[in-house]
Amino acid sequence: MDIVFDLLLMAHLMALLAAGAVVVAVPIIAARIPAVAPELRPVLGGVAGRIGLISRVAFGVLIVSGPLMVWLGYGGVGGLNAWFWVKMALIVLMAIGMGANDMMRRRGNPAGAGIAANVSRAALVGIVITAVLAFH
Repeated sequence: MDIVFDLLLMAHLMALLAAGAVVVAVPIIAARIPAVAPELRPVLGGVAGRIGLISRVAFGVLIVSGPLMVWLGYGGVGGLNAWFWVKMALIVLMAIGMGANDMMRRRGNPAGAGIAANVSRAALVGIVITAVLAFH
C-alpha cells in the first residue's frame, strides 16, 4: 500500500502545483486583456478559460486523492488534529469561491467574480499552510 499512497501523494502534489499555477497565471492574463487589440481578447480569454478548466480538473484530483491518502495513510480521520478540520473548512470555502466566481462571470459581474476568485486564492494559501500544520 505504500506504493499506492506514494502515487496518490504525487498526484495530489501535481494537482496542487497546477492549482497554484492557475492562481498566478489567470490574474496576469486577465490584467492584459483590456490592453490588447480587440481581436486578441477572445484568444486571451480562451487561454484563461483553458487554464480554468485545468484548475477544475486539478481540484477534482485533490478532492479524490486527499481522502484516499487519509484513509490509506491514517486509517481515517479519527486521529487527525484540529488543523486538518480547518483545512477541510478552507477546502469548502475554496469550492464555494470557485463556484461563485463562475456564476459571477456568467452573469457579467467582473467585480463579484474578482472577489470570489480572491476568496479562492486566499483559501488555497490557507489550505497549504494548514496541511503543513496538520501533517507535519
